[in-house]
Amino acid sequence: MSVRTSLAWTFSEQTLQYGLQFAAAVIIARLLTPDELGIFALAMSAAAVLTALRTFGVGNYLIREPDLNPEKICSAFGVMLIMSWVLGLLLFLARHHLAEFYGRSGIAEVMALLALSFLIAPFGAPATALLTREMRFGALHNIGLLSNVSGTLLSVSLAFAGYSYMALAWGILLTAFLSALLPMLVLPRYAFIRPSLVYWRDITRFGGLLSLSQVISTANTQGTRFILGAFTSPALVAQFIRASQIPNLYRNGIFAPVARVLVPAWSKSIRDGHSIAAGVEKLVALNTVLVWPVFLALGLIAVPFITLVFGENWRPAGEIFAWILLAQAIIVILPQPEQVLVPHGRIARLLTFRSATAVFSLSTAAYGAALGLEAFAMSRVLVACFFVTANFVAIKDLVSFQGRRFGIIYLRSAFVAVFASVPAAAYHLGGPGVTDLIDLLTVIAGCALLWLLGAAATGHVVWLEGLAALRRVWAARRLSP
Repeated sequence: MSVRTSLAWTFSEQTLQYGLQFAAAVIIARLLTPDELGIFALAMSAAAVLTALRTFGVGNYLIREPDLNPEKICSAFGVMLIMSWVLGLLLFLARHHLAEFYGRSGIAEVMALLALSFLIAPFGAPATALLTREMRFGALHNIGLLSNVSGTLLSVSLAFAGYSYMALAWGILLTAFLSALLPMLVLPRYAFIRPSLVYWRDITRFGGLLSLSQVISTANTQGTRFILGAFTSPALVAQFIRASQIPNLYRNGIFAPVARVLVPAWSKSIRDGHSIAAGVEKLVALNTVLVWPVFLALGLIAVPFITLVFGENWRPAGEIFAWILLAQAIIVILPQPEQVLVPHGRIARLLTFRSATAVFSLSTAAYGAALGLEAFAMSRVLVACFFVTANFVAIKDLVSFQGRRFGIIYLRSAFVAVFASVPAAAYHLGGPGVTDLIDLLTVIAGCALLWLLGAAATGHVVWLEGLAALRRVWAARRLSP
């Protein structure tokens, strides 16, 4: 499968999944209170830290390993099985300690259920990694979509039935079960492979550092939430997560599918002796022109947008929304470090980068949380600036960074962002602003139209790629009988 086709499949999967998650979030925001969602969020944060360690870089090992054989696949399964089951047990045993710290018994209930997903997940992991290695993103698209649709529908249904925060935990468990089962059905020869530890040294040598960097990154993200909860309350943690949800969904909807395709594709290019510099420039151009206009427009209508979509209970999230958007917009100035460092095999450098970023992030989070929710949100902007600076130092020699070429990319994307945000600015400056759903849809439609005009006027790469895609579709239709 070509890179463009792979990207089309993964973007389709992520767009549909995140659209579903957004719709579910709108519904659940009206069924559960901020405190209930805060309880679930703190339990999920604990599970997320261990999840990053559970994978142990095994998936990337199977994707990147040049001389893959059946015994290495069995060894990867064995390593992941041990890691996942041990960490699942640790999550289960730690549940009461975390619940007592925050004074919420519900955290223990959620963690007990989430621990079951650690028992299930390893069985589908080898098949999933091999589907990715073979770039069979059509199959992965259907697996991911079916798993997430099923889990989301279960969560919403149980929330309606009054299961509170446990509704979300049951949805996560069903998603994990289907995510393990369906890849094994697609690749049945890897459904019940025997675990082995023959190549455990090779796997841990590669996966150990990569997994540690992932753990540090996840601990940074989730640790900031624990810090905010310790200084404030689970309800304010939920407000911060609600403010972060839309930019996270949107940005990850771009980064996640790109990373799934580019890591194996760029790994192959590097093995073949080719440079990825041109690909990095195109990636940055696409990321900035897709993220900056949306985030600038949303920042101008932050409070009315959040209250219209999620309800008046979430007004504090709207008041910090612009700061979160700014932080997320800064991050896309460069590609994510994993997208460049992992294909080059620079795992030690990635570990150094993630460690430095985590130290800065957690220290500023503690200071900001002590001053309140808004100061905490503002601290994320400082962290984003540090992230980009450290990222530049880490990857500049691997991407042939040329200031003039990247400067032109940034200027084009910035022009499109400002031009596309004119309707949002007009509502922001013109009096009462966005007051109902019709106003919101009008702003969105106006911004989308101006975005297209801006991309065409600047000859932006996103416009050129779009035209090329339309030509390919038109040519294929003409050739079809």
